[in-house]
Parts: sequence; C-alpha cells; structure tokens
Amino acid sequence: MPKFHPFKAQTPTKEVMAMKDTHPYMELVHRVQMPLGRMESTDPAYHDEILLKAREALQKILHQSLWTSYSTDSSYVLYQSTYRDVTQTGIIGLCEATDIGTKILPHEQILQDRSAVIAHWLQEMDLQWTPIFLSYRYNHSLYALQSSVVKKPCDFQYALANHTRVSLWYISDKDQIQAFHDAVYKIPRLYIADGHHRAAACQIQSVEDSGKPLEKAHSRHRLMLSILMADRDLKIYPFYRRIRNDQGPIPFWEILDKLKTIFRLKPCSLEQRFYQYLPAGHFLLVHKEGCWLLQPLSKPEKSIPKPENTNIPSTTTDVQWLQENVLGPICGINNPTTDPRIDFGSMNLTLENFRIILQEAATEFILIPRAPRTEEVFGTADRGEFMPPKSTSFEPKIPSGLVVYRPSEHSKQKTPTC
Repeated sequence: MPKFHPFKAQTPTKEVMAMKDTHPYMELVHRVQMPLGRMESTDPAYHDEILLKAREALQKILHQSLWTSYSTDSSYVLYQSTYRDVTQTGIIGLCEATDIGTKILPHEQILQDRSAVIAHWLQEMDLQWTPIFLSYRYNHSLYALQSSVVKKPCDFQYALANHTRVSLWYISDKDQIQAFHDAVYKIPRLYIADGHHRAAACQIQSVEDSGKPLEKAHSRHRLMLSILMADRDLKIYPFYRRIRNDQGPIPFWEILDKLKTIFRLKPCSLEQRFYQYLPAGHFLLVHKEGCWLLQPLSKPEKSIPKPENTNIPSTTTDVQWLQENVLGPICGINNPTTDPRIDFGSMNLTLENFRIILQEAATEFILIPRAPRTEEVFGTADRGEFMPPKSTSFEPKIPSGLVVYRPSEHSKQKTPTC
C-alpha cells in the first residue's frame, strides 16, 4: 500500500497570480528550470553558468516573498482544474520514492542520463514544484472525501494563461488528514501518468540516502511531490508522429504504396476526422496533399489489429503496433527516441495549429494513432512492460511553480504519523 504524507505547502501569492500576464514570476520559474532543458553546449563551464543563473532566479523568488504558506502545519492540498469544460480533481501530497516499482508503477522506459540531470537539479535547488502525476483505479472513499472538500469555498483560485481555472483547498485538520491518508493507503497501486523521469530522479536520491537517518533522507528528496487523480478524471490525448524530410529524403509515395498492402486507405478531409475518435487499429495519415483514414485489412494473415477480435497479442497497443509494423519496417525508423527523422506532439491542440505544423517545410507527413485507454496503460504497468516513447499525453498538466515543496523546510518538521 503506498504511503502518502502531508507537507508544508507553499503557493504563489494572490498578487502574483492576479498579475499573471505582467508579473515576472513565471519568467523566474523558467530561469530556475533552465538547467533541465537542452543545453546549447557540452562545455561544463556553460552548465555551471546556467546553474548559477538558476540559483539567482530562485533567490529572487525567495527575496521578493513570492510564495506564501497558508498553514504552518503539514497539509494536503486538494487541486481542481477546469479546462475546455473538463474538470479534474486530485489530491497533492508526498509519496515515497522507495515505493516506485512496487506500489507506484511506471509505463514508460526511463532514460538514466535524463533522470541524473533532474536529480542533480533537485539537490542543488532544494525544490520540487512540478507534482508527479499519479493515477489509480477509482476509489469511492477517496472520491467522497474530495467531494466533501470541494463543497466548501476554496483557499486559492487562479486563472492561468492557458485559460485553465485552478482552485486549491488546504487540508490541515488532523482528522481529515488521517482520513485521506487511510483512503490512499487502501489503494493497491498507483500509476505514473506523467513525470517518469522526475520520479526516477527522486528514486536516485532515495538510493543515495539508503542507510541514513530518515530526517537526512527527507532533506535529500526521499519524498516526492505528487498529485493523485482517479482514472475517471484522466484525459488522455494521443501523440502524433511527424515524419521529417530535413534529415534525409523520405519517399512518401513509395511509403503510401507499401501501406496499401496492410491498410485500406480511405480518403477523408482533415476537418472531418481531426476531432473524431479513432477506432482500435485505425490510424490517420495526413499529408500536405491529402488525408487518409488507414483501415486495417480484414484478412487474418496480415496480422493487422481489428476493432473486434484482434489477432495481435492483448499486450500490444495501437502505438506499439504502429512502431513495429509501420514506422520500423516501412519508414525505416527503428529507434524513435534518437532518430532525427521523427518528432512528436500532443494532439491537445487546435486544428489551426495542427495545420501550421503540417505546412512547415520540414514536415513530410504525420501519423496519428488512437490514444491508449486508461486500463491499457495500467495493464501495461501491471505486467512490468513499457509502452513506446510518447504513447500518452495526460492533459492539462499542472504548471510548475503552482504548489511548492522544499525538502529542507519539510525536514525541520516531524513527519506526521498517520
């Protein structure tokens, strides 16, 4: 059963969020996170310079008192967002990195070098402010507790730049804390929806802390800021696969002929299909000169996944099948993680913005798979397997800097025993 701890949460002041379009806070957040981005140089001196600028930006946030603590005691934070008429509710607290792999399960392969960079940043900044997004199979007890909280006036409410409305409730009553802790403890497993590398970075810290007193382990990020959200509240978007022509020639019309051996190509308009749900085993192929719905051929010997009674193993998702049968053998892209001829993007965008990407000179064509269902993601994790890169996009993501956890502050307090 996963452990879930309250913490001394900090949030941006109401004045900061009221001036979200003019206040420099989000620019400071961006600068603090610069060491986590792609570096323009491999020179260690350049890396040190970026890290120094990140520390300076963090000191400005602290010096200007841009964060506030609603409670001096440890609390949970209930989070509710509304985006495009979709409301999502989750509870924010601290999970234990030592539970990853047993009680908290991933569904994506972890890049160790990426995790190491994040782990170094966590230790240097003494900061976590992007909660790891965890999900679980619906639990009525936890749902009832959350429902009782959201009936009350919220403690903070923000309107973010992307038109997402966010409400926060602090849960600091000891009886309520105990009730939430007990409800989470009865959940058999949590699943990482978003934040695999951040979770792995915390796990790196917990391994380094093994054998040390718990108080010191806390200061080294043994605990990880997390938001728990039920599967029924998740919104999963697919990632499109954009095949690029600026890294070598891509013979689109030859590829189209090969696709006809395993798919029926049904011409359609992009406007007609863009917002429609794709059936299992179907894909959308978009080119500057046309758009096609790829329908699997019905002949069993073709080993094509069909909407009903598919003849591929139940462990194979549409995204995995696309990689193994189209991107690899037909397009020659066997390693989508490193091949420069492919990139990815979430389908959580408008048709207008998608057209802009399609019309770029570097775009040869785009393949769109069906988004995996939540149970497909959970099932993959339960079996100890991994989905291909960029299989799922859980939206909307919680912005960095909205709920802040500082391990050094937490370690000054005695962790409540629930």
